[in-house]
Amino acid sequence: MSRHIDPEVEGRILAAARKLWRKGGEKALSMRAVAKLAGTNTPAVYRRFRRREEILKALVQSYQYDLFRIIESCKSIQEVAERYVEFALARPKEYQLVMSGLLPRVTKARPSLELATRKSAEWLGDRDGDYRALILVLAAMVDGAATFKITEFLSDENFAMLRPALRKAVDLLVENARQFRASG
Repeated sequence: MSRHIDPEVEGRILAAARKLWRKGGEKALSMRAVAKLAGTNTPAVYRRFRRREEILKALVQSYQYDLFRIIESCKSIQEVAERYVEFALARPKEYQLVMSGLLPRVTKARPSLELATRKSAEWLGDRDGDYRALILVLAAMVDGAATFKITEFLSDENFAMLRPALRKAVDLLVENARQFRASG
C-alpha cells in the first residue's frame, strides 16, 4: 500500500519551525519539536529536511524574504533604515538568525541589500550610480543600533536618545551622497 503524501506538510513544518524559533531560538528548534507542532512525525520532517541546518536555512531565507518585502515598499533610504530597525526590534530572534554566521554558510544571496542598493540609485536620481558602499555603511549603523537594543547593551533611555541621532546620521549620509553625485 502506498503512503499518502500530504502536500501541506512542508508548509506546516516551516510554520512550526518559525513558531519554535520565535519562542525559544535555537534551543527550542529540534526535529522532534518541529514534528510535534506541525502535527506530523519525525520521519516526515527528516524526509523533507535531512538535517536541522536545512530547516535553519529555510528559515533564514524566509526571514530574508520578509525583510525584502518590507524594503520593497519603502520610498526612501531613510525609510529603509527606519523599517530595518523596526523589523529587528519587533522580531529579534529572527533578525539575529538572519544576521548570524549561518547566513554566509547557507546562501550568498542578500536580496534586501541588493534591492536597497538598486533603489538607492533611483531615490538619489542617479539610476546608473553604484551606492553599495552607502548602503553597507547604513546597514552597519542600523545593525549596530538594533543589536545594542536587542542585546540590552543600551538602556531604554539611551536607546531613546540614539534613535533620533541615528535618523540624523542617515539623513546626513544620504545628503552627502546627493551632494557628491551633484558635484561629480
